[in-house]
Amino acid sequence: LALVPGLAFDRRGHRLGHGHGYFDRWLARLPKTTPTVGLAFTFQLLDRLPTAPHDRAVQTVLTG
Repeated sequence: LALVPGLAFDRRGHRLGHGHGYFDRWLARLPKTTPTVGLAFTFQLLDRLPTAPHDRAVQTVLTG
């Protein structure tokens, strides 16, 4: 299980980070079978974020 922080997430699982790509590189190295979960407050969940080809989405976003 990979827990992934973010400044914001969209409903497709894409995340907005701090712009250094650390978590995108980390997610790319994980085995494909690893569940990935974004953790956010409800106000951090947006309809859509801009993405780039190197961006990695999480499978699930949990809000509270």
